[in-house]
This record gives sequence, structure tokens and C-alpha cells, in this order.
Amino acid sequence: MVGAAEVPMGNFRVETMEGDAVLKSTEVQSNSDVQAARSAATRPVEPGRAGNGSWLRVTHIASGRTSEFVFV
Repeated sequence: MVGAAEVPMGNFRVETMEGDAVLKSTEVQSNSDVQAARSAATRPVEPGRAGNGSWLRVTHIASGRTSEFVFV
């Protein structure tokens, strides 16, 4: 049973993007999309997208919800 303060781990696909092209894809288990992005990134990230530059697309595999993170 999961307590109120505990969040179950989820599976996320983290893709390193350059514009709209996928450069690298990996799957991680994490408690949130933010933690998934931070664990897979090689440098710090924050929510957002960098137009044609490098960014991360994080997809929660079960729900299909996606989030975008830009390198800082």
C-alpha cells in the first residue's frame, strides 16, 4: 500500500531532442517527469523548450503525457 507521502514509481521515456529530431532515447523509472529529466540529463534542466536547440522530451509511458525541458 502506498502512503499519502509516497508516490509510486512510474516509467518514463526521456528523449534528447535537437529541434524536432530525436538524438537519443532512454527509459527510466522515477517519481515524476522532473526527476526523470534530471536523472537522464547530462547537465541541469528546467521546464521549457529551446526552439531549434537541444531539449528533453519526457513521456510518462502509462498515460502518454509529455513534458518538455530545456538545458540551462
